[in-house]
Amino acid sequence: MFKKKYIPIKLIDIFHEKDVNAILDKYFDYLKSKSLSDNTIKNYFRDLIEYFDYLKQNNLLPNKSIERDHIRKMLSFLIDKGFSKLSISRKISAIKSYITFLDKFNYSSDNYSELITIPKKTRSLPKVMTEKEINQLIKHVEINTKKNLRDDALIELLYSTGLRVSEVANLKIGDINFEKSEIKILGKGNKQRVVIFNNKSKEKIIKYLKNDKRLISLNTGALFQNKYKQSLSPRSIQRLLKKYLNFSGINSKYSTHTLRHTFATHLLEGGADIKVIQQLLGHSSPETTKIYTHLSSPALKNVYNNSHPRSFSKIKN
Repeated sequence: MFKKKYIPIKLIDIFHEKDVNAILDKYFDYLKSKSLSDNTIKNYFRDLIEYFDYLKQNNLLPNKSIERDHIRKMLSFLIDKGFSKLSISRKISAIKSYITFLDKFNYSSDNYSELITIPKKTRSLPKVMTEKEINQLIKHVEINTKKNLRDDALIELLYSTGLRVSEVANLKIGDINFEKSEIKILGKGNKQRVVIFNNKSKEKIIKYLKNDKRLISLNTGALFQNKYKQSLSPRSIQRLLKKYLNFSGINSKYSTHTLRHTFATHLLEGGADIKVIQQLLGHSSPETTKIYTHLSSPALKNVYNNSHPRSFSKIKN
């Protein structure tokens, strides 16, 4: 595996020393041994850029754990850079992982990673689209994709399967079993699972593939490709969805992850068991699935009215 494609040039160029590059290579092997996905590993390295910048500006070396006195200064450095709480939390997680790695392989005698605390995030309910919004979005995509069947198939698949955007980006044509309406997925931590897709998705994918006969012949090729016949990146898919959300007049703050939340919530409202939803989403724990699944207000009112002895429908004035 070619490690350089995972380690940003910008990160390497901060110190540009053989010893540092050797440590980054070993850190790559360390992350890979933890069964992290390729995308997660890339993000860990990207999130080290500001940390290495801080070290360079303060004449510190990246082959030693950060000293106690520098912890607060380093956090202030990230805040001054204008990063959001979410971004800082992610970067701190990457820094802690790197410092733990240094300690584990005896690059440093002191490990102060436990003193680096992640800012608490305010947890809000995930956004979920209504069925009306979903139908409005898909209808608008269908109208505007007569010449681009790819987008129609892609957005239909996102909603009907609840796949992560990275999983959709990595899909190969050979992963799809049209006869069984199943897709083989390589998810987080390189865990394999099988998801089901509906007839509407099947029709749109087949229509898209038949429109480009070259794609059908390439059974191992990426399912969703750009004009250069390369796999669409997760970021490109996000931008594509934003475009159609704006065109259809729906909340532009929605994302591909919103479709994943919506998929899970609509299944729950339809009576699906939480364990089934967990398996379809590829979660190792049902607790994670519960974050994705919450009933909409109308559904809550319906359950309340049917279940509570003093509900609106059971009490007469």
